[in-house]
Amino acid sequence: MKHILVVDDEPLILKGLVVMLKQHSHTFDSIRTASNGLKALQMIEESMPQLLLTDIRMPKLDGLELCKQVHEKYPLIQKVIISGYGDFEYAQACISYGVKEYVLKPFIPSKIHSLLDKLVYESHHAVFSISRYEEWIDKIVEAIWSLRIEEVELHLEQLRSYCSTASTSDSDFIQLLKDCLTMLKKRLSVKGFHPQGEEISDAADKLQYFAQLQIQILKMIDELTLQRGGQDLMQKAKYYMDSHITKDLSLEDVAEYLGITPPYLSLLFKKVHKENFVQYRIMKRIELAKKLLEIPHYRTNDIAYEVGYENYPHFSRMFKKVTGLSPLEYRHMMGIK
Repeated sequence: MKHILVVDDEPLILKGLVVMLKQHSHTFDSIRTASNGLKALQMIEESMPQLLLTDIRMPKLDGLELCKQVHEKYPLIQKVIISGYGDFEYAQACISYGVKEYVLKPFIPSKIHSLLDKLVYESHHAVFSISRYEEWIDKIVEAIWSLRIEEVELHLEQLRSYCSTASTSDSDFIQLLKDCLTMLKKRLSVKGFHPQGEEISDAADKLQYFAQLQIQILKMIDELTLQRGGQDLMQKAKYYMDSHITKDLSLEDVAEYLGITPPYLSLLFKKVHKENFVQYRIMKRIELAKKLLEIPHYRTNDIAYEVGYENYPHFSRMFKKVTGLSPLEYRHMMGIK
């Protein structure tokens, strides 16, 4: 056990706990503090501790909710509740959130040191759980198969957290991620999908390796969606574009709405609709412009803005490029002066 995070909204108690922790025979690399649960979550995202000690009653985010969220996102962080409230219902809730101990205030150094002795001993004898590791793999496989990108990213982050805390070195962490990619491909193959993804290049930095794994998994999702045709997804893209045709809607905007990558949207859009994203947007704008030009009281300058162009010259050039006529010539052809 190397890193501890202590959370309490009472400054004196926070300071006292830090002093007691520093007096323990085990040397910790870091002892950080937070005054509420929200701040604690931010600090955990920046750097994950092995042990969380938290009060229950705090502003913004209480200790129970903090333990619940940590339990879901960072299952291997050991959690201890320190509180002045001895209610049994609190203790019950803590157990369901994976809390190791429930210590009542007031506390003395010997009580805290005894608790640390127990937790340090347990952390030194922790065993990596293959079944827990495979559980995360299965969740990622199902999310990929169902094309639920947000779930894939969530479960992948949970797996990263698990591997990080369960690994004794960076090389162990990277090996677990390598095994993860191999297992994903095998389990997807059983379902009839054989990803063509590239192998991840060796990287000494574990975060860099994890980033490469994320990219490969997103490519798998793109490949699977393409294999299934993507008709429904691209109909959804067209509907979204049509409803925002007068807005300055980018490829990235539509990709974010659909939950896919921009390069994949571009590829799939052209494959399904036989024209690219930009061509479709231009054609829809010109179609709308034609309808408005057929209304006599509409000024051409106003129509340019109405269909999403910032100025009339740009609109006029695009209109003529598509129709062969300027907006005014089109009106004259329609018998409108």
